[in-house]
Amino acid sequence: MRRNLLLVVCCVVPLMTMSQEHIDTVTGKTHRLTGVEVVASSETGKVTTTSPVQTIGTEQMLRLGIQNITDALKNIGGITIRDYGGAGGMKTVSVRGIGARHTAIAYDGIVLSDCQTGEIDLSRYSLDYVRLLSLTIGDGDNIFQPARNMAAAATLNIEVLQTPEEGAERNGDSQLPRNGAGRLSLGSWGMVSPAFHGGIRINKNTTVSATGTYTYAENDYPFTLRNNNTSTRERRKNSRMSSGHSEVNATWKDNNGNTLRGKVYYYDSNRQLPGIVHYYTNENDETLRERNLFAQAKYDTRLSDQWKLTASTKFNWAESRYHNGMPTAGIADSRYIQNETYGTATAMYEPTVNWALSYSADYIYNKLHNTAASLSGPDRHSILQALSVRYKLPRLTVIVRTLLSDYTDHGFGKKDKKNTNRLSPSFNASYRLLPNHDLYIRIMWKNIFRMPTFNELYYYHIGTTDLKPESNNQWNIGITWKSKTFNGWQATVTADGYVNDVKDKLVAIPFNMFVWRMMNLAKVKGRGIDLTTHIQRTLNGRHSIELTGNYSFQKIENRSNETSPYYKNQIAYIPEHTFCATVGWLNPWVNMSVSANGMSERWTVNEHADGTRLAGFAEMSFNVWRSFTPHLGSLGATHITLRGSIINILDKQYDIIAHYPMPGRSWRITAEISF
Repeated sequence: MRRNLLLVVCCVVPLMTMSQEHIDTVTGKTHRLTGVEVVASSETGKVTTTSPVQTIGTEQMLRLGIQNITDALKNIGGITIRDYGGAGGMKTVSVRGIGARHTAIAYDGIVLSDCQTGEIDLSRYSLDYVRLLSLTIGDGDNIFQPARNMAAAATLNIEVLQTPEEGAERNGDSQLPRNGAGRLSLGSWGMVSPAFHGGIRINKNTTVSATGTYTYAENDYPFTLRNNNTSTRERRKNSRMSSGHSEVNATWKDNNGNTLRGKVYYYDSNRQLPGIVHYYTNENDETLRERNLFAQAKYDTRLSDQWKLTASTKFNWAESRYHNGMPTAGIADSRYIQNETYGTATAMYEPTVNWALSYSADYIYNKLHNTAASLSGPDRHSILQALSVRYKLPRLTVIVRTLLSDYTDHGFGKKDKKNTNRLSPSFNASYRLLPNHDLYIRIMWKNIFRMPTFNELYYYHIGTTDLKPESNNQWNIGITWKSKTFNGWQATVTADGYVNDVKDKLVAIPFNMFVWRMMNLAKVKGRGIDLTTHIQRTLNGRHSIELTGNYSFQKIENRSNETSPYYKNQIAYIPEHTFCATVGWLNPWVNMSVSANGMSERWTVNEHADGTRLAGFAEMSFNVWRSFTPHLGSLGATHITLRGSIINILDKQYDIIAHYPMPGRSWRITAEISF
C-alpha cells in the first residue's frame, strides 16, 4: 500500500507541474494556467540561486535551539553582529564588512527605514511567530520586487505568520479554519516575555490575524572588571528594558489570482542604555523611548498569461526620545520624529518560459524633525527605477539589472539643495555543472552606492554636508552542492569567495549608544570566503543527527593612502574570522542541540593603537526541546512545545563593542501552546 501511494504521488506531482502550461494544438499558442504556491526546501533553494542566499525557517529554528534574532543571525555566514551589551543594547548587522547601513531589513517584503541613522536596530524584532528569516547578498533571483529592495548590498528579510493556514500548517494541521498560539518565555536577570498569535477566516476570500509580543528584563548581569593586576566583580547597571509590539494582518484573495494584503504595526520601547564601563566608572543615566507605527498594503494580480503586476504603499512614523541625566561634551536631551511616505509598482512580462522582463518604479519621501531645533528638519525625495531581465534554461540562469537612483535633499531650513543621480548595474548567473546532480557554479557582480544619512550630513558637531555617497563594487564567485539522499545521509555545502571595493567609505565609531563620530576613508578593499554546510543523517524513523555550520574569513582593509602607516589595517570592529556550528539530535524523548560560535580579535579604531585590541572569543550553548499533542477538551487537538537553553555554558566574558561587557552564563525556558 505504501508503494502504491508513493507511485501515485510521484505521478501526480509531475502532472500538476506540467498542467501549469498547455499548448493549443490548433492555434499553437501557449496558455499558462493559474498556478499553486509551492514551498521548496530552503537547502535546495540556496544551492540553485545565482547569488548567496541563506534561510532559516521555524522548524530549523526549533531544531537549532534558536530563541532570539541574535542567535538566528549567528547561524548565517558572512554576518558580523554589533551588540551593545546583551538584551538591553542595540544590535545591528554588517554583511561582509561593508557596514550595517548597506544592509536593508525587509519586513514581509517591504524595506524598513531609518533616515536618521540608516541602521535598523534588530533588538526590537522578536522571532515569535516569524515564519522565515533569509539573507540575500546582492539582488537574488527574484526580479518581481520593488526597486528599493535592490538598492542595498544585502537584504535581510523577516517574514511573519499572516494567514490562519500558515499558522495551521505550522501546527501540523492545514485544515483548521482558525488558529491561535500563546507563548511564555522566562530567563535570567528578570526576563519575562509573553507572546500571542491568532488568526481567523472570515469567509472563503478573507482572513485576519493578529500578533503581539512583550519583553521585560532587568539585565543586571555580573561581570569582571580588570585593570592591570586588579579585578573586581561588578554588575551591569542601567540596562532595564521594557518593549512590545503588536500587528494586525489582513489578506483577501479571489479565484482570479488577485491578492490584497494589509498590515498595521506598532512598536513601543522604553529602555535604559547601558553605558561604557571603565575602571572606577560604571555609572550611566541614558534612556531611550522609541515608538514606531506603520501601515502598509500590497496588491498582486495577473493581468494575462504573460503579465503580472504588484503595487505597494506604506506610511511610516517613528519617534525617539533620548535623555541623558549626566550630559557631557554638549550631548543633551533630544527628540526626533521621522515620517516616510512610500509607493511602488512593479510589472513583469514573461513572453516565454525562458524569458522574463520586469520594471519597477518607487517613490520615497523622508522627513526628520528635531523638536529642539528652531529650523525645519531635513527631507529627501527619492525616485528609484529598476529594469531587470532574466533568461533561464534547465541548467543556466542569467539575470541582468539596472537601477537608476535620483535623490533630492533639503537641509535645515531648506537653504541647501543637493541632487544625486546614479546608475547601478548588476549581473548574476548560475550554471548546473552536471545534469543529474545539484552541483552549481555561480557568479555575481553588483555596483551600488549608499547615500549619507541625515545624521551623517546634518547632525550638530557630527555630520557634514560635504560627505560623498559610498560607492561599492561587489564580486562573488561560488560553488554549491546538494547531495542525493543515500543510506539516510544528505549534505548541502556552499563556498563563496568575494571581493568588495568601497570608495569614499564612511566609518562610524561609537561615541556612545546614540551618537557616532564619522570618518571618511578614500578606499576600502574587502576580500573573503563564506562557507556553509548542512549535514543530516536519519538513523531510523525516530532518530536523526543534524550538523549546521558556517565559517567566514574577511580581510577588510584601509587602502586610502599607501604612504600611511595605517595602510592595509583591518577596519575597526571587523574580525578576520567568524564561525558558528550546531549539532542536533532528534529523538522520541527529548531533542537536544549544542552550538558554538565566536570570532577572532578586532580593533576599536582604524589606527590599531595600543590598548584598542579586543580579544577573540568563543562561547557554547546547550538546548533541549520536546513537542507533544494532547487533546484539551473544547480546544481539541493542541500542540505544546517546551524548550530550555543554557547560554554561554562556560561563562566566557567578552566584549563585542569595547567596554560593553556581554552577559555570562544564563538560562531561558519557553512554553508554547498552539491550537
